[in-house]
Amino acid sequence: MSVNNLDMQKLHLAPKPVQFFIALLVAALLVGAGFMLMFKEQWETLENAQNEEVTLKEQFVDQSRQAANLENLQIELKMIEESIENLIKKLPTSSEIPSLIQELYQAAAQNNLTMSAVIPRPLVSEDANIQRLPFTISVVGNYEQLSQFLRDVGKMSRIVTLSSITINEAPSEQGKKTGNKLQLTAVASTYKAIDAAQASSASDAASSAQ
Repeated sequence: MSVNNLDMQKLHLAPKPVQFFIALLVAALLVGAGFMLMFKEQWETLENAQNEEVTLKEQFVDQSRQAANLENLQIELKMIEESIENLIKKLPTSSEIPSLIQELYQAAAQNNLTMSAVIPRPLVSEDANIQRLPFTISVVGNYEQLSQFLRDVGKMSRIVTLSSITINEAPSEQGKKTGNKLQLTAVASTYKAIDAAQASSASDAASSAQ
């Protein structure tokens, strides 16, 4: 008797081996269905836990990399802080401003230039801690002398920047021709750190004005 010819209504008349096989098959199906129903939630929980494990491993790897770079970042931060500190040290104090102007005169004299003007301009507050002190300067000489003067200003002991540079033919002196003389006019700026007392006074004044 084949399974295809099996009549379920006459199953009780089938041979004992067939009945036993059908009983085992039905029992296996029932056990399988019950197993799936009983452990479905556990399977889902296991799958979610496996997915979470993958995510946590990725986070761990990322945090491990960040921890490995932390020391390098701390070293870089220290270098930046030291660089800022060194730059601040190069800013002149109020008492050093006259000597700074003298250095400009010396730079001009060393290059055989005539310093025709050094005119102070109003202070400019760059932020709460630094002020810019601009001066209008004017020097007269030939092209090579002016070029060397600009290089020497860049090498000064204190930070000095030049802006608004214009170069024109030098004006004649009492009808005399100036030959190849040129006049360089620029704004020479240096920077001064505002001391704590001055910064506090400025802050108090601003608060009072409000």
